[in-house]
Amino acid sequence: MSTPRIIVVTGGAQNIGAAIAARFVQAGDTVICADLRAPDTDQIRFLATDVSSEDGVSALMTSIAADYGYVDVLVNNAGICIEKPIPETTSEEWDDIMAVNVRSTFLMTKHVLPLMLEAQSRAPAIVNISSIEGIGANPLHSAYAASKAAVAAFTHNTALEYGVHGIRCNAIAPGWINTPFNEQLLAQYPDRAVVDAAIEALHPIGRLGTTSDVAETAFWLASPASGFITGQEIIVDGGRLARLPLPAL
Repeated sequence: MSTPRIIVVTGGAQNIGAAIAARFVQAGDTVICADLRAPDTDQIRFLATDVSSEDGVSALMTSIAADYGYVDVLVNNAGICIEKPIPETTSEEWDDIMAVNVRSTFLMTKHVLPLMLEAQSRAPAIVNISSIEGIGANPLHSAYAASKAAVAAFTHNTALEYGVHGIRCNAIAPGWINTPFNEQLLAQYPDRAVVDAAIEALHPIGRLGTTSDVAETAFWLASPASGFITGQEIIVDGGRLARLPLPAL
């Protein structure tokens, strides 16, 4: 029986991160959740971590190194968003979003690389969660969109610099995923049936995304099945960006 892989997932306690962590657990992997919030399962090891803090990330990796000695897969999933016009966005809010969404991706990658270079690490892979909002635009999301575009760019450089060491790095750009966060946005509308139909109509596949859609993609990108794929941003949006707008005819 093969030794379980060592998987680290940031923001793995809820939403997309929890689904990603659960998918690796299902495969028999050892999953470590780096988050400020504990996951709702004892199948995942929780290490409380502020992933935007270099001291916090360094302590996390020191603990993992002591207990396991190496890491096979890192999923940089932690992220936050605000909805504000550009003139109303404070510099503190901008910095908070960049810290959680971008700095954490940099810090986690920086400090995990030595553990991925250990001889025990098998087909090491990094999966970053970006967003289609780093490619297109939604109103009131300027800081979030900028942060996710930065994640995609950082993904390309990581793949370029560490491919020679056998480490792959890719990003996933989810579209509208049915999470409690998005459900809260939709709950403010009185006629949900109309709103749901309008949003579903944006997607050629005819439905909203699920957290498992993203989780399955992350699992694949972290597996040998995608061994010749690196430096890419995989769009998981049900075809939303592929649809060109047409006037009502």
